[in-house]
Amino acid sequence: MTIERDDKIRFHELGTLLSVSRWVNNHDDGIAEWLKNVRRAYQADRANVLDEHRSALILMKDGDIESPAILGVLDVGGATLNDVNAWSTWQDPTASGRGAEINEEQTQGNGGKAYMYRMFTGRTRILGIQDGKLNCKGFEGPENTIERGTPGFIPDVTSAKDLPISSWESQLKKALEPYNIRLEELPAELKNAIYTRKSFTLVEGIDPTNLYKKRIPENLVPKLLRCAQSTAVIEQIHIYAAHNGHILNESKPLQLEPIEPYPGFEEPYVFELPDILLDNDGLEQTTT
Repeated sequence: MTIERDDKIRFHELGTLLSVSRWVNNHDDGIAEWLKNVRRAYQADRANVLDEHRSALILMKDGDIESPAILGVLDVGGATLNDVNAWSTWQDPTASGRGAEINEEQTQGNGGKAYMYRMFTGRTRILGIQDGKLNCKGFEGPENTIERGTPGFIPDVTSAKDLPISSWESQLKKALEPYNIRLEELPAELKNAIYTRKSFTLVEGIDPTNLYKKRIPENLVPKLLRCAQSTAVIEQIHIYAAHNGHILNESKPLQLEPIEPYPGFEEPYVFELPDILLDNDGLEQTTT
């Protein structure tokens, strides 16, 4: 059997974009993907963030007549040029590992990207500050178009690609202004981590879709906590949330909802095990 192949495999660009992004229909699923990306970025083969610095903040701001709503996540990783360039490729099985020899966890990097492409009508971006350099890439353009799905430096290469900056503080203060929250008002744990590392990443989207009167729904955070993609993140990283400049949950990290025990099993049952048990073949096996 022989074949004379085309020069390369071809995909319909818009069809592929819609296919890889159509799964995301809710903001709780999308933010969960953002949080999963934070957890991945903090691991040893990426930003290698110390345990005591592993925190992040969900940012939510309602819109009004003059301004759109905004959703974002602030973390301490500090996205680099390598990070934003790796993020720019759709369906890349090596996206999370960045080509490292030791890859703690592999993903295709589509989750958060699909959310940014599909669930916002305004600009979405990743803003990273690390080692005194700024990098910023994202999406902008009409909904469900190739134009919107083609990433680019925001606002342009000159001012968003490895741009040397004089102050990470001024950059963070400027980034937080739309959320009506000041740097000094961040949760102490997160603020201390940012000051120690002198780095941060803000992933955000302007004008989220499916909002009633530009208001972030009150049940967004509870729904997020029930999302399967959030479980490991909430258990391993201190995640805070802020709505309209106010830190929720009495400024404490979010927690998963407690699992009620099955009736009759409120306390543990203890069973003594003998030193030797017989297996299915009748052979003695040690339990130690």
